[in-house]
Amino acid sequence: LLASHKAGLRNKLLLQIAKDYDRAGLELPFSGDDGGSFPCDEEVLQQLKISIYRLLMERFDAYMNLMYAADVRESSFQEIKAGDPVAAAEEVVFIYLRRQWEKVWLRAKYDSGSTG
Repeated sequence: LLASHKAGLRNKLLLQIAKDYDRAGLELPFSGDDGGSFPCDEEVLQQLKISIYRLLMERFDAYMNLMYAADVRESSFQEIKAGDPVAAAEEVVFIYLRRQWEKVWLRAKYDSGSTG
């Protein structure tokens, strides 16, 4: 999330997360609106960790739908080294956010490049 602040893309990143949660048929784990009113980064991260953990433990099909909606590469999951579910969920959040950041950053890069 820090990189999104520096690039001025934080709200776009959070809106992308909201979009993919919606596409997966899931409720967004933090409140936000199209006006860009989102909680602080720590709250977003905490809520994402809780959400991913619960999906992993209780609703694996929904978890897979979210990863599919976000277009997370299957090979990314080979990076997970954690043995316990809490640590695994934290690693998945990192992978998920990294993919979301890639999409938002690339879209911003090529959208701005095409106009000028």
